[in-house]
Amino acid sequence: MYSVIIPAAGTGSRMGLGYNKLLYKVAGRTVIEHTVAKFFNDIKCKQIILTVSPEDQDKMERLFGNQPRTSLVIGGKTRQESIYNALELVKEATVLIHDGARPFVTEEIIDRCYEAAADGSVGAIVAVPPKDTIKQRNSRRSELVNRTIPREELVIVQTPQAFPTDVLKAANRLALRTDYVGTDDASLVENFTEVPIKIVDGDYQNIKFTTPEDIKYFEILTKGRERHAHRTL
Repeated sequence: MYSVIIPAAGTGSRMGLGYNKLLYKVAGRTVIEHTVAKFFNDIKCKQIILTVSPEDQDKMERLFGNQPRTSLVIGGKTRQESIYNALELVKEATVLIHDGARPFVTEEIIDRCYEAAADGSVGAIVAVPPKDTIKQRNSRRSELVNRTIPREELVIVQTPQAFPTDVLKAANRLALRTDYVGTDDASLVENFTEVPIKIVDGDYQNIKFTTPEDIKYFEILTKGRERHAHRTL
């Protein structure tokens, strides 16, 4: 059994909507509702914790305030601070972290990620191989190539990510104490613990709703999945 933390406190400035992108509606439901439903329907998920901004708290309360197993916590100034705040509420021995802006995660992906970390000996990340050639610059703003990185050594990381709860709590406390900012939750575990991270297969459709271009793709993918669901009933 597991708890899941879903960060939902961002502003989504790159989307250019003028409000939290997770409140954008597709097929009659907000993005965050589509995402939360994947965990609400999983019997192994015993607790859903949403990190929300003060500005969106009332809206999120209206959406999820009456749902069993679901609670809200005010997020911090950064995603990492939001996770730190939410970890204080976690009840299960295994915790998953999943982006609120990834509504196309499947039950199979969630289950693979959870099962990989369920025995408490490792953390787990969901990832897919890159399709394109990856090159490294000489420096951050350089126009010159330093080297080509072999694709077989690389993965593109998605969410969910799963960890023993006590391990992620310890890593977050040490990160806060040392002002370390990670690019994802696994990077904190990598830097502050000896717990290995296992890679499990993700899905190229498990995209993150980030830029205006994603809106049309999101609508097409949502409608396509709904048609498929109706055909299989």
